[in-house]
Amino acid sequence: MKLIVRTIKGLEEITIREIKEKYKYNAKKITKGVVYFEAKEVKELRSINSIYELISRFKFKNKTDILKEIKKLEFKIEEDFVVRCNREGNHKFNSLEIEKSIGEIIYKEGNNVNLNSKNIIYVDIVDNYCFVGKLIGRDLCKRNYKLRISQDSVNGCLAYSLLMLADYKQEDVLVDPLCKDGTILIEAGLIKGKKIYGFDNNLYNIKNSEVNSRLAKLKINLIKADLSWLETKFKKNSVNKIVTTIFVHKRNKDDSIKEIKELLHYSKNILKNKLVILSNIDLEKYSNNFKLKDKYNINIGDNLYKIYIFGI
Repeated sequence: MKLIVRTIKGLEEITIREIKEKYKYNAKKITKGVVYFEAKEVKELRSINSIYELISRFKFKNKTDILKEIKKLEFKIEEDFVVRCNREGNHKFNSLEIEKSIGEIIYKEGNNVNLNSKNIIYVDIVDNYCFVGKLIGRDLCKRNYKLRISQDSVNGCLAYSLLMLADYKQEDVLVDPLCKDGTILIEAGLIKGKKIYGFDNNLYNIKNSEVNSRLAKLKINLIKADLSWLETKFKKNSVNKIVTTIFVHKRNKDDSIKEIKELLHYSKNILKNKLVILSNIDLEKYSNNFKLKDKYNINIGDNLYKIYIFGI
């Protein structure tokens, strides 16, 4: 099968690495957020949001170009079908127009339309690229265990990717000092991590993490405490990886900057290997003698975020 997966823009290399590890196949980036590979079967991938079997891919200038290419294709439909379109970029048409026009083309070939059909012809448009395929799965970043969501929560794909950027291993001692609803910790647990610790000074966040981890059938060490407690809980150089997120908003900018400084200060003594932080601001000026090993700029929707990988 020729397969296309959609992943986080800027973190395509994580998906390529995951495909290599799980499928033993090489994958390649086609354009931002789009990765292509070939495989005999479909396996679970935790860094992707959608996957479909590729029928055709092409570049276009306008809607007319798309419809011309669609008319060249042969759709092997056994029962019925529905067309769904995902569109990103600036175009003089919308997704509903594409769904309707392509649906009419396939219908005129003698196929039955069913808006509830499980046979989804997926039209994925990214700027001037158009990918057409049979949908296998979408909205995969939404995890079933996330019943309770905290402010500034991250999705499962991003949490998993942060762990991969940290080179997280099952035997590592992992700490998320600002755990919110526990997504990073749970993703670590789902890949068989055992020594997992979450801290948060907000009792509501701890409760959210507890509920979500129970739904995921995981036991995670959760502690309501501020960042200063890290040095009490852990000995010097005893934590392999610290992976967390921190965002600065206008309404609480001063408090957030103070928290960033505390995070870096208290992480310094206990950390043995890597500190990975997702944020919406530049963290280098607060690095507190950490070595910046790498930095990623990523897009989720219309939002730009930065991932910092610090080492000792």
